[in-house]
Amino acid sequence: MPHARVFLLLLISTGSTSRAAAAQNGSSGAIRGLVYDSLLRAPLGGAEVWLRGTARREITAHDGRFRFDSVAPGRYTIAVTHAGLDSAGLYSVALPLSVVAGDTLRVTVATQSLATLWRRRCGVALGSSPDSGLVFGVIQDATTGAHLAGAALIARWVRLNKISDVDVQVNDRDVRVRTDSVGAYYACGVAKDMTLILRGYAGRDSTGPLDLRLGARAVARQDLTIALDRPPTAVLRGSARTSDGKPLLGARATVRDATSTSINAAGTFVLTGLPAGTQWVTVTGIGRQPADQAVDLKGGDTTTISVTLEPLPVTLDPVRVTTRPRSIALKEFEDRRRLGLGYTRTAAELEGVRTMRAVFTGAPSVRVERAQGATADFQILIESPSISGQGWCVASLFIDGFKARFEQLSQYQPTDLIGVEIYQRASSAPLQYQSTATGCGVVLVWTKYVEGR
Repeated sequence: MPHARVFLLLLISTGSTSRAAAAQNGSSGAIRGLVYDSLLRAPLGGAEVWLRGTARREITAHDGRFRFDSVAPGRYTIAVTHAGLDSAGLYSVALPLSVVAGDTLRVTVATQSLATLWRRRCGVALGSSPDSGLVFGVIQDATTGAHLAGAALIARWVRLNKISDVDVQVNDRDVRVRTDSVGAYYACGVAKDMTLILRGYAGRDSTGPLDLRLGARAVARQDLTIALDRPPTAVLRGSARTSDGKPLLGARATVRDATSTSINAAGTFVLTGLPAGTQWVTVTGIGRQPADQAVDLKGGDTTTISVTLEPLPVTLDPVRVTTRPRSIALKEFEDRRRLGLGYTRTAAELEGVRTMRAVFTGAPSVRVERAQGATADFQILIESPSISGQGWCVASLFIDGFKARFEQLSQYQPTDLIGVEIYQRASSAPLQYQSTATGCGVVLVWTKYVEGR
């Protein structure tokens, strides 16, 4: 995929010292170097250093140092790569240099610091706020690959501020930027310590909502593609296996803001009628760590992915099991319940409830009706103050954090549930569910299958 304009430069200090041993062998020189990651403020160990023009490669030691001996005189380029730089979207960096016979060239290679990147790309000095991360990338047409000037990028997150020992203030925050003339964007001032929800927009079309969490470098790259005026005709085909290569029967593949399907006995799945552009795909299985990734889909074409789900790490008490870890999703549910956000029902409150319809019957501002002309047994309507005349609208449904259809509720029994949440307005729901809601209220259903995630 074409890259945005490169903004990672090298800070270089070089010098050469003549050594008696090298002077005796005047046909070669040497290079001594240090790779320094200014974003982490530490030497970069484990980086690959290539001496282009030769087949030679070195790996930096834990202190970031490397060396090349017996280098023929001439002009070379040193290229540095590292998985950490790749994950931040910085890719490889290169340094041209000249080697002189009988000399040892000393080189220090350093990435730009976050403060420098901020001054150059954000136009202001870097502050000390936890919302001082940087996300960048390009936005393209999913069909033609053309870079989209003037497209929008919105990054949203939630910031919790402690008011007192019993009060917490929940603040929704966002950064909104547009791409420049070559389709590149730079979103300055995003959260460094919270999960971001990104979405790109161009005209009437958009990507799906994507999750992104910045690493310790507080910099990340996310390129996006948007299908302009295209029907949802993309196909996603995939396979899911365990770490030892066995098919993951019973796992589930979900395209957020679209649909989901079960994975068959062969460990494969197919999802059709998907919106093109960048979409967020999640594969989950009981007792397995979920696999999430952004996938670029094309209208009328098939995209193939392959995922491996590792087993969840389990730590047992050496004598006996005293507690059962709760998933992040369920912890967030319990936190919202304690704060009194939305209408909630827990597993204890659902004990004795016999049908899924009865789970929602009696909730304030909620009406449970038979779904006309659909395969679902029922649908949930919420009285919406945003609709003129205090009208009723069909709620947006999420099961275990994923967008779902009401017919999927028929797969569960009340005994499968850990809790439900009901929000009368989409704007009052947790931030991660607002972007895919229809503007009506939101219903969140949590099942026992999410406990291990």
